[in-house]
Amino acid sequence: MLYVLIGIQATGKSTWARANAARLRAEVVASDEIRNELEAQGVPAETEGDRVFAIFEARVARLLDEGRNVIADATHARRAWRANILALARQRAVPVVGVWFQAPLAVSRARNAQKPGGPKWGDRVVADEVLVDMWRRFEPPGAEEFDEIWKID
Repeated sequence: MLYVLIGIQATGKSTWARANAARLRAEVVASDEIRNELEAQGVPAETEGDRVFAIFEARVARLLDEGRNVIADATHARRAWRANILALARQRAVPVVGVWFQAPLAVSRARNAQKPGGPKWGDRVVADEVLVDMWRRFEPPGAEEFDEIWKID
């Protein structure tokens, strides 16, 4: 099973992934962790989105090929951003659940403001204009994309 997390920054995706991985018997692949790994190697991950997602997708594919359940933890906020990960699952005939985090923008802003900050991805405070832009351009998951959609408010 592939669980694709969908939502703008600070909606609770990573917190949910950590809290539910054992129950779902799933491995978590998180784009923030890959960004942290790259930066630990001296690579500025902020400009390496394509590289981050090539690694992300390769890890998801490997785990699915091993017969593991996977939680894919990234924003996946636009249909185009979900296309590759969904294609990986379809090629392997793996059922896909879209886990949609639909927090109001005010909640995301408040959670974002409470982040500890610092150099690690996931801890960084996202610029407010980035949150607002992501909110405006968010594309909700469609039934044609997923076998099932879970909505997390």
